[in-house]
Amino acid sequence: MTVLHDSNQKPIEFVLHPTDLSAASERAFHHGLAIAVRLGTRFSLLHSARRSTGESDFPGVRATLAKWRAAGLRDGQKKARIEKLKMPSKDPVAAVKGYVASHPVDLLVTATEGRSGLARILKPSTAQRMARETRLLTLFVPSQGRTFVDGDTGRVTLRRILLPMDPETDASPAMLRAVRSAALLEDPSLEITLLHVTDGSAPRAVEAPQLPYCRWTAVERPGGVVDGILAAAEEFQSDAIYMATTWSKGGFGREEGDVPEQVVAGAPCPVMAVPTASTD
Repeated sequence: MTVLHDSNQKPIEFVLHPTDLSAASERAFHHGLAIAVRLGTRFSLLHSARRSTGESDFPGVRATLAKWRAAGLRDGQKKARIEKLKMPSKDPVAAVKGYVASHPVDLLVTATEGRSGLARILKPSTAQRMARETRLLTLFVPSQGRTFVDGDTGRVTLRRILLPMDPETDASPAMLRAVRSAALLEDPSLEITLLHVTDGSAPRAVEAPQLPYCRWTAVERPGGVVDGILAAAEEFQSDAIYMATTWSKGGFGREEGDVPEQVVAGAPCPVMAVPTASTD
């Protein structure tokens, strides 16, 4: 049985957003900035490239915050601390790993390009490699599809969360992260769907916390794991998928390729990949 405990889960105090300064990464920037403002964290934008970049090449933090505040955004109790960093490197994954090695980053927020077919199975993206090699809590924000941060107002609409369950993976860290996402909302109200994609085996028993701002629903869907998760995200119009992962072939790895990576590649909404341990 999955039982929630929070003794080892660190609160988010440092958000890192690796950016290639492209239009596709703007959505991820909005999510990282909104989280930092709501929680009052440190927020670092990191760009790695061999060519020289100037301050004006980075997303406009002050202009974005001014626009959001004009639309009614209220800062959290603590003020976010924001910095922009440039690292001369041709390998963004190595640059992020080097930065993380010397800084206490809690959350990685990165953009990802949607992919389908064989590419979804065989070719991990740069963003996925960053998450796998740093083993950090990572929010993947797709360049298309739904988001839970309005880029024009900064409003957070993270209410419908899909949480896939697997008998070989401890889901309690992902469940805790989902519950704690209520801190991003002015009026906390969460609908968390626990999804069991089954092959005929019994789903794992779960003990969910009974909180006034959380409504839990458990559903089962037969068939392939990846397709089942992606279909459920559309069916429930999920604002985000929170997914426990070991970033290994264990756990959800019952199909060809790595399931978390395939979900990230095909998801119609942001995916929060939550590091966890195998139950073996």
